[in-house]
Formats: sequence, structure tokens, C-alpha cells
Amino acid sequence: MEYRIGICDDEMSFCMELETYVLSYAKHNQILMETEFFSDGEKLLEFLDQGQSLDLLFLDIELHGMNGVEIGKKLKREIQNQVIQLVYVSSKENYAIQLFQIRPFDFLTKPVCQESVSNVLTEYKQQFIDKNIFFTYHIGKSEYHLSENAILYFLCRGKKVLAVTTKGEKEFYGKMSDVEKQVSPDKFCTVHKSYIVNINYVVEFRPEEVVMSTGLRIPISQSCRKKVRQRLLEWNIQTRR
Repeated sequence: MEYRIGICDDEMSFCMELETYVLSYAKHNQILMETEFFSDGEKLLEFLDQGQSLDLLFLDIELHGMNGVEIGKKLKREIQNQVIQLVYVSSKENYAIQLFQIRPFDFLTKPVCQESVSNVLTEYKQQFIDKNIFFTYHIGKSEYHLSENAILYFLCRGKKVLAVTTKGEKEFYGKMSDVEKQVSPDKFCTVHKSYIVNINYVVEFRPEEVVMSTGLRIPISQSCRKKVRQRLLEWNIQTRR
């Protein structure tokens, strides 16, 4: 599988330097990676609006026009067919509070080096490449598989379960209790008897609900709140009031 790495920065020399580090890491680790350059946020959003996708995006915060924080919020709120893992890049370090809601994958301070970029890519590899586990379900006598990384959430519909993914919806007969046992506990959380969510697609955790990257608000039932809070502590994620 080939992974598409985006680099959004208005300094072409920096884009080329970062590309060198990314491709060097890919070659050393025998991972197929290709890069896409964007000089501003508008070009990036136009690329995504055309149905193109990115797996990981190095995004400069101090862009001209729409800055990186605004772009990140737009991506998390409006891009529904994927989760792009954001790595913010800046010459300043005082953006922690502004980036809290966006929950970026990482943050790099300029100037970057091979070691810092490799550390980010190693973490990405461990979370999204090495752990690309598949969820298995059956329709009749046929067996199907879905990458857990592509599943936004599961929804109970009576005797059926709906798996909402980045590429559409899949429905099958099953029980939520069986789904909960099968999926990876470090990615999925039961927030309601009818919902199991992939935390990588949650843009905001609130005391009584979660907000998905699609904008959908899913309630956290009273019976699940204690368990959800405990899981958030384990993942070191805070709720927003």
C-alpha cells in the first residue's frame, strides 16, 4: 500500500527539504510513500475537494491567507471521507492552546531535521501502518473485511449493525456486544448502547456527547459516561465543556 504525504508550506525550499527526509525514511523502512506540495491552504482544500486524499499532512501554521489553525479546523469539521493526521510545523511554540480542539497528530518546530521527521513517521507507522487491523463481518455465507482505520463508527439498527466508513456504509446482522469484543480497544469506544465510535474520527469529547469529524453529534448515555471518562484518562484525552 502506498501512503500519500502532504506538505503545505509557502516556502518551497522547506517543502523540498521535508520531502527529502520523508522519502529517505520511506526508503530505509521499505514503505511506499509519495508526496504532494501545497503552497497555501486554498490549493490544499481544492485538492481535497476534487476527491483526492492524504494520509499524513505536514501543515505550516503561519501561512499567508488562511492560516494552518483555520485549515485544521476546516479539515476536522468538513472533510468527511477521510481522517488526515495533522502534523503542525511552526517556528514558534506557543500554539498549544489553539491546537487543543484540533487534536493534531504531532507538532514540529522549525528548523526540522531528519531525526525529528523520522520520529513522527515512526509514530505514524506504529499507529496506522503496523496496526492496520481488519474488522470481519458476514453477509449470508460470504465474509467481508473492513480496515479499522476506515471505520468512523458503528450504529445499532435493531438486529442489524451499520458500519459507517470513509467510503460509505456497510450493514450486516449482528450484535453491538460482539462488535465491541472484536474491535481494537485502543481505537474504539462504546459511548451508547447504539454507538461505538472510532476515537480517531472524534474532533471533540464533551461530558454528554462526542462530535465526529462529519459534524455528527453522538450522545454519551448515562450508563456509559463513567466508562468513557476512564477510557479518556487512559488515552490522555480531555473532555471539553
